[in-house]
Amino acid sequence: MPLTKGNQEIYTHLAKVYDEVMKDIDYEDWADFIDEIIQNHNNEATTILELACGTGSLAISLDELDCYEITASDYSEQMLEVAEQKASIKQSNITWKRIDFFQIDLKEKFDVVVMLFDSLNYIKDTESIKIMLNEVKKVLKKDGFFIFDFTTPQHSSKYADMMNDQGITFDNYRFVRISRYLEAEGVHYNEFTIEKLSDDKQQVLARKNEVHVQRTYKLDDIRSVVNDAGFKIIAEYDGLDFVPATNQSDRITMVIQ
Repeated sequence: MPLTKGNQEIYTHLAKVYDEVMKDIDYEDWADFIDEIIQNHNNEATTILELACGTGSLAISLDELDCYEITASDYSEQMLEVAEQKASIKQSNITWKRIDFFQIDLKEKFDVVVMLFDSLNYIKDTESIKIMLNEVKKVLKKDGFFIFDFTTPQHSSKYADMMNDQGITFDNYRFVRISRYLEAEGVHYNEFTIEKLSDDKQQVLARKNEVHVQRTYKLDDIRSVVNDAGFKIIAEYDGLDFVPATNQSDRITMVIQ
């Protein structure tokens, strides 16, 4: 999930509860999907850079396939701290880096760059997406490709109300999420309250808030900015299925080169 210099307040306190928020995500399935995309388009690819890796669950699942050298990055120090703790338990062989995807300062080049879980939707406009794409271009090998996904207005219209939820972690952090989608603006808000509870869960010892703002994009919006940035679209998939994306798709996975 993206945290950049312009929005440093998000994914700080949320890091404590992020895995609980995302507990229904099957990262192994997602990793298998990404692996199949890579094998379909370049079965000799070995190096992967993940942007906006969050707490590292996808990178760890990809590492378990034992066929890639993975560098996973995020701008949130708190998310990376959780990721490294999880990777240590799993004995994962992943390189972790703090990177702002609007300013990727790496000398290495990679066969594949990935950025998933609608991280792109945190980017406020297509001009800013173009800046990010130009940064990705700098770290791709000659025949490398970029895999990313994004959610559309249909997704937020369908699921925003269902995303109102709450949960509690094993170490007594509780979250409440209020989700709302403003269709006229094309903006999806997720407001999180994160509380640290006492051992008996009867007292709130600390309370923090984060507001996450995501812009929904239509397929044609992303096609246009990808072309403007000088990339070629290799594939457009409907969600996690190997069928072509359409204007009715909720989530679109795109492969560009």
